[in-house]
Amino acid sequence: MPHTSHDAFVAAYRLDTLGHGSPVTKDELFQAWRQSNDPLWLHLDLTAPSNIDHYLHDIAQLDHSQCTAMCEEVTRPRVAHFGNGLLTTLRGINTSPEAEYDDLVTLRIFMSSNRLITVRRRPLKPIEDIMGLLAEGAGPRSATELLGMLADRIIDQFGDRMTALDETLSQLEKQQLDEDDVDMAQLSMLRRPMITLRQFMEPQYACLSRLAEATDGLEPMTRLIMRESANQQYRYIEDVRAMQERALILQEQMWNTHNEQLNNRLYQLSFISVLFLPLTFLTGLLGINVGGIPGNENPHAFWIVVGICAVLTVVLILMMKRWNR
Repeated sequence: MPHTSHDAFVAAYRLDTLGHGSPVTKDELFQAWRQSNDPLWLHLDLTAPSNIDHYLHDIAQLDHSQCTAMCEEVTRPRVAHFGNGLLTTLRGINTSPEAEYDDLVTLRIFMSSNRLITVRRRPLKPIEDIMGLLAEGAGPRSATELLGMLADRIIDQFGDRMTALDETLSQLEKQQLDEDDVDMAQLSMLRRPMITLRQFMEPQYACLSRLAEATDGLEPMTRLIMRESANQQYRYIEDVRAMQERALILQEQMWNTHNEQLNNRLYQLSFISVLFLPLTFLTGLLGINVGGIPGNENPHAFWIVVGICAVLTVVLILMMKRWNR
């Protein structure tokens, strides 16, 4: 059920043992949460904070510290154990067409027995996918299975983003090998999301590893899924480390190429300077306005000087070619 701009409620589902999810309305939520023994999933929107405390505190019966943790503005992947449940924070990829490579969406999760609460600030595709699976009868059958499915699909998103980054980096490397001009700004823009992704993937790996070892309410299969998700996350961390090294090597190669081109231009300028320095000295010496300049009365003196300059030029060129061997 879509939420309004004044309501934090996004959707709620009652899960069964067959993978179906029955939508629970706002009016039914209080009674279902207090009296039903079926697994329930409540999904809230943090951008409508006017009544989010009503759902977290009054309906879900979270205490003040738990409500505060679920509504934090700045978050990092973590796991916190409470007496009545487990709180974790995960980050997924923003798959919107206009999103940047390093645009991540935070999902705050609280699980207690057969209850799961998720709070988001922006839509996250794994959430929408699981809602679709519940409608088709292929969704999770319990709260812990829902948590495992969320983690698995969130980590899968990183694989698509790693592939996109790798393809872009490989294209730049090919341009470098083909001696085409590589845009330094494009490489810098590519390195930035690598830093951001690694910054959040490493603590998320630790978070998933802790969830894989958690015994308070998590089913063995869910812990196995968490362990596999942690291993997959670590592989993506290794991939982004390798891409960072490749980007650094590519940048060094670009700088070396740039410096080589600059040195060639400086050499050409130096060659021209060495070539014209004696000629400039000779013409400057003959151009001083004093008496006694040789050839002042000779009508062929100009062509004699031109010839001397030509011969001197040829001699200098031959000498420089010989020194360059």
